[in-house]
Amino acid sequence: MKKNDCSCEEQREPIIVNPHVEAEANEVIFDLEIKTKIDDGVFEDTIIYSRDVVPTNLKKINETPVMNEKTIFSEILKLHKLPEGKFGLLKVISGKVNFAWEEELNVIYTVDFEHSLGILPNKPHRVILNGPVELKIEFYE
Repeated sequence: MKKNDCSCEEQREPIIVNPHVEAEANEVIFDLEIKTKIDDGVFEDTIIYSRDVVPTNLKKINETPVMNEKTIFSEILKLHKLPEGKFGLLKVISGKVNFAWEEELNVIYTVDFEHSLGILPNKPHRVILNGPVELKIEFYE
């Protein structure tokens, strides 16, 4: 498969890893089948970027510290959602992560330095680690 540009979406089998993390972030273990697929590069040529963006009229109210695969808040790896009226912007500084909306698990988004992802309020989602990464999340109202 060839890589998609930023305006394309492609359906694929879901990757669901660390859905119910109850440990320190550095102890997160991937589902073996998914970990194997990631290690084998199965998803390397199937990159989907989100077109969701944070509305420009919002004010930045907070952000997380820069986190990596060992220090990421474990809550981010679980299924969760932002409260009504609060938007997020997932920004990757180095590496990449995957992202899934609970309502569309057949689409896994890639988030990297060049492609941030807007997180909408009241929409259950999860971040999926698949290697070394540095990231932060900015919050807007």
